[in-house]
Amino acid sequence: MIVSITLDNNVGGIATSLISYSKAINLFYDKHIVILPKDAEIIGALEILPNVKIISFTKHILKFHIFTKFFFAPKVYKNLINSKWIFIHNSKIIKHFLRFKNKLGLINHSGKLRNTQHGALNIFITSKGLERFNEKYPRSKSKSKVICHGFIEQNKKISEEQHLDNNLRIIAGGRFVEKKGFKDLINAANLLEKENSNTKIHLYGSGPLEKKLKEQVEALNLKNIYLNGWVPSLEEYFLKSDVFCIPSYEEPFGLIIGEAMMFGLPVISTRTDGALQIFGKNPEKNGGVLVDFSSPQQIVEAIKRFEDKNYQKKLSGNAIKNIKTNFSIDKLSRDIQSLL
Repeated sequence: MIVSITLDNNVGGIATSLISYSKAINLFYDKHIVILPKDAEIIGALEILPNVKIISFTKHILKFHIFTKFFFAPKVYKNLINSKWIFIHNSKIIKHFLRFKNKLGLINHSGKLRNTQHGALNIFITSKGLERFNEKYPRSKSKSKVICHGFIEQNKKISEEQHLDNNLRIIAGGRFVEKKGFKDLINAANLLEKENSNTKIHLYGSGPLEKKLKEQVEALNLKNIYLNGWVPSLEEYFLKSDVFCIPSYEEPFGLIIGEAMMFGLPVISTRTDGALQIFGKNPEKNGGVLVDFSSPQQIVEAIKRFEDKNYQKKLSGNAIKNIKTNFSIDKLSRDIQSLL
């Protein structure tokens, strides 16, 4: 039995990892108990998994139980005692579980080093996160390990619809916030339109900068980029696209990169921690093209390379092979099992 605990109640990286961890744990037939807030949006998706047991409280009550070491929730405490591992998904609460430090792991989703000096195990999702930790805390008593996210193989094939016209279809998506770099993608669209490129860019998402991004598109009078709003899943849009682009300034891992690659999309990405982890020293061999931060011109140059259908097909195959080999749910399962 493995226990995961989070205070997070939103859909995002933590929620996605809880699902992938559950599926990975199920591959070696172990139970996964997930303790989380009662209003967590991920509960429905977790409940249908055969090895998952949900224990939920209102966030206020959950915090109370954590702070009181589950003294008033003895059944939960018994699960903690009997578990093989306890995975904490919020660094602020790690200090309340240190009595279990020999089987305690902090999943470092952000790549930042807050609350990582604790004597238990830090599980980093990228090698860059671990490197920063070792540089900052060379004499740390905390153990550390890199366990990357795992992705489930997709059997769906990319639609042939995109080949009925001569357009190169780029897809991008995420929260409309500064760190996602979407203003650079819009500026790249402007450069492409000036060159009469046949590229069409579809951007999905919402957030604080939505109005500002729309105003940027309108001010440039662009006809080659479409802000399509937020959608619960990009799956059907991946299937209609040729290339995924992620121009972020900061991305601890970039789950959306792996999701796009599982659908056979090659990726244009900035050199974030996640992209460097996924694509390594030979990006093209692993299905990607890396560009510098805040560089619309480099984004344009990368996009134009995909006008060559043979190049596009080659990197598409490389992307699928990379994810299946290095970032599969089976690989994640083996990595978790190695802790037991």
